[in-house]
Amino acid sequence: MKKKLLSVLLAGAMAASLLTGCGSSSKTSGGTDSKGTITIAVKSDISSFDPHSHNDSISATATRHIYNNLVRLTENNEFVGDLADSWEYTDDTTVAFTLKEGVKFQNGSVLTSEDVKYSLESQKESSRVGHLVSMIDSVEVVDDTHFIIHLNTPSNALISSLNHSGCAILNKAYVEEQLAAGKKIEDAPMGTGPYKFEEWVPGASYTLVKNEDYFDPERAAQNDKLVFKIISEESASTIALENGEVDLLLRVPTNDADKIRSNDKLKLEEYTNTQVEYFCVNADKAPFDDVKVRQALSYAINKDDILVAAINGEGTTFDNYIGSAAIGYYDTVTKYEYSPEKAKELLAEAGIQEGFTFNCYLTGDVRARSATVIQANLAELGITMKIEQMEASTFYEKTGNGEHDSCMAGWVANAEPDNTYRPLFTSVNAGAGGNRSFYRNPEVDALVDDAAINRDKDAVAKDYQTVLQTLSDDAVWVPLYSPTGLMAHNKDLQGVVPSPIDMHDFYTLHY
Repeated sequence: MKKKLLSVLLAGAMAASLLTGCGSSSKTSGGTDSKGTITIAVKSDISSFDPHSHNDSISATATRHIYNNLVRLTENNEFVGDLADSWEYTDDTTVAFTLKEGVKFQNGSVLTSEDVKYSLESQKESSRVGHLVSMIDSVEVVDDTHFIIHLNTPSNALISSLNHSGCAILNKAYVEEQLAAGKKIEDAPMGTGPYKFEEWVPGASYTLVKNEDYFDPERAAQNDKLVFKIISEESASTIALENGEVDLLLRVPTNDADKIRSNDKLKLEEYTNTQVEYFCVNADKAPFDDVKVRQALSYAINKDDILVAAINGEGTTFDNYIGSAAIGYYDTVTKYEYSPEKAKELLAEAGIQEGFTFNCYLTGDVRARSATVIQANLAELGITMKIEQMEASTFYEKTGNGEHDSCMAGWVANAEPDNTYRPLFTSVNAGAGGNRSFYRNPEVDALVDDAAINRDKDAVAKDYQTVLQTLSDDAVWVPLYSPTGLMAHNKDLQGVVPSPIDMHDFYTLHY
């Protein structure tokens, strides 16, 4: 089947089976030819400019504008070619691709199949995004614009995975030159995207400039420059928007939402997203290796109080492991109602007569507020939780290495359920792969694997329903809440289109 038919079938199958600079703007009135700098406030720094070395939405705000993928997902949930012109399944484990001709990297070199082969092989070796392409056995180069992907098993997730920012296509020769010179990809990232890398000042800002030679005129940048300004303090980010220091504020502090609503110079975008905020413990460490202890914590935590303390009630408490707006959501989970008495009973059954002390790693003020509520809840049971707040890059390193006893985190599900269940809950991805609870269950592993290859949509749905029930019975996480998506901007800024999976496009922004 050809690309278009395959895209429709894939989207339909997923839907049926399981279907997350100061004052620098040059503002002009009028249409999409407007020029200038757009300054965007973000709450934390990126972890890497290497798309194969991260799996977080903040880093993707930059890398997805520097690089392209073989395919992309439209607003209508259809997969279409990005760097790929077409693709065809010749059998269940063989996919023939044709690249668009004449696509150039930002250094002027032409994209070829060798770059694709190199990139996919690099992704397979990554501890962060390797799970996305685990179904790929090999890549066969036919000529400069034709290549064949050979799979080690049939996969429902291949095309969706190739759309993920972690599957961006690199320039083989350029990366090899960088590495030979003792440099890293993130020192000077270079791709085919609508923006070029200009500067990264860690902890302060990162800047992208328009790629004047971008291959896709319909998706070319409608501004000259994007400056991402890191403002971790919540009230400061709102003040920066009010003062015109920034044009767009991602993830509006919920305490400031009403103030922004009433400001006639600003506009608040409210949208449904697939984000889930959660608390989890490290199941590799006692006493959290005991399911009764994990269940006790689930009963001990007051989610209603957390919702108010963390985000001023701008969202809903949550019991599930995947956002309700996401493909792959099913309401087949155990609901742990707040009950300190039940928590005490389970701790006693686990043989814990006295309290204990453990750490909790987290990033950001919002999660710190959630943790403070949890800390107070557990103190009532004689349990001491020590909160350790840190920068995102440190958090990913430490939790990836399993140094934490517990942590606070969040997940935004994308168009493919496999990219939620596989990295977060399978044994092979414990640690840096995304499974920061270090949960290992062969039954869950087998169900996730079957769902990825089974062509029977009803069987796939049953697989994921069983996974969800098992995760909740085992109390792998304490899901806390799903926030309402909040984004604010200067009311004159055009082209703002919030993404329910937090993969926002910024090339459309203009005054």
